[in-house]
Amino acid sequence: MMWASVTDKVIGDKIQGIVNEGAKRLVNLEQIEKDMLTLIQERQASGASFVPWSSIDLGRGYCGFCVLFGILDKANPDDGWDLIGHTYMQEIQKIIMKDGISEFGLWSGLAGIVVAARSLSRNGQRYKHFMHELNTCFINSFPNMMAYMESKLEEGPSLHEFDVIQGMSGIGRYVLCFIEQQPMRQALEQILSYMVKLCEDRSYKGLDVPGWLVSYDRYYGHDREDYPNGHFNCGMSHGIPGVLALMAIALMKGVEVAGQREAMDKIATWLMKWKEHDVYGPLWPARVSWEENQKGTLTYVVPREAWCYGSPGVGRALWLSGTVLHNHQWKELALDTYRGTARRPEEKWHIESDTFCHGRAGLLQMVQRMYAESGDELIGQLRDRLLVQVLERWQPDAPYGYQEKEDGAIQNIAGLLDGAAGVFTVLAGIMQEEDPEWDMIFLIS
Repeated sequence: MMWASVTDKVIGDKIQGIVNEGAKRLVNLEQIEKDMLTLIQERQASGASFVPWSSIDLGRGYCGFCVLFGILDKANPDDGWDLIGHTYMQEIQKIIMKDGISEFGLWSGLAGIVVAARSLSRNGQRYKHFMHELNTCFINSFPNMMAYMESKLEEGPSLHEFDVIQGMSGIGRYVLCFIEQQPMRQALEQILSYMVKLCEDRSYKGLDVPGWLVSYDRYYGHDREDYPNGHFNCGMSHGIPGVLALMAIALMKGVEVAGQREAMDKIATWLMKWKEHDVYGPLWPARVSWEENQKGTLTYVVPREAWCYGSPGVGRALWLSGTVLHNHQWKELALDTYRGTARRPEEKWHIESDTFCHGRAGLLQMVQRMYAESGDELIGQLRDRLLVQVLERWQPDAPYGYQEKEDGAIQNIAGLLDGAAGVFTVLAGIMQEEDPEWDMIFLIS
């Protein structure tokens, strides 16, 4: 895909300085683990929600840092970032030997570990045996996993079965990296066929609804309180846009199964049905409740300019689909979505964090993609404005320089998904002359 790196020398020097300083704070894996465990203990003690620590996951664990060190190694192969990354890979291997791998997900399992090794592999020349072993493990276990996933379609899926973080959308993106291997290509075709089935209508409470509806008994936590009769998830991280994005990217790579194009059209048409507008541009809800689906109208949509939930993630999925299916309407709607973000006052963005998942770094990366591929002037201006904002939010006195903010609480997190490593990776990638491709793990490329 096309790329549009930053060429301004003053901005470039500032980026380089922040990335170098920030990355140096991430070389001590023992300290990172200690900080995360302390944060979890503090949140537990205060009764706040928390994400359990897993040292080898892609989101907050060691695998995520390998993605950063890999992109730094690509830009400066003589600076020793590959050796730092190798230290992390050695620790990951030790943990696997001791504890094994409990799941296959991209952000919390085997898929993420392979992505980490691939990031440091210098175009596949390193960690060959390690990646081969894990891919073989995946292929050997795949039939049972696929049979289980398909059996769940009859009762209705849970989010973690088809989403980007733990489910088949994320796993499929990992598999797509290895489609030159016939077993992996066949696995991807089965994943795509599963997604086609996911998009088939099924009966629920006496009505025929899209198969990605998640019923009350298939999720937990606040969603049970807020959506007692089920909901349709519209977030890129956990919802149907991630499925649409994978099918589009697979088609771009030449992988297609029966019904794939029709399923893409169904998802895109459904998303367009639930589009709202404010005075600035298109908006999408985080979720559509069962009650809203019955009425055919939304109660209220709050703008949110984030990757995990919000209009930019939906817009990106529509852009990818419109590009590969040559659907001008979808592409134009995607551009209008990002133009809306550019026009919308920042106090209406509803993002507070510096980080990728639901912060400015993630928005910057998506805007960078859209600007590089469209050349749209207003989106380019938004890219430049966001870049300055991210640079200005650097806090040298903070442990990792950038911070996560959730439910009003500031958290110092090092990791890739919702920590400082994700910000540094975005900044480092923007400086590269060619498409760095690392953001494939977010299914935006």
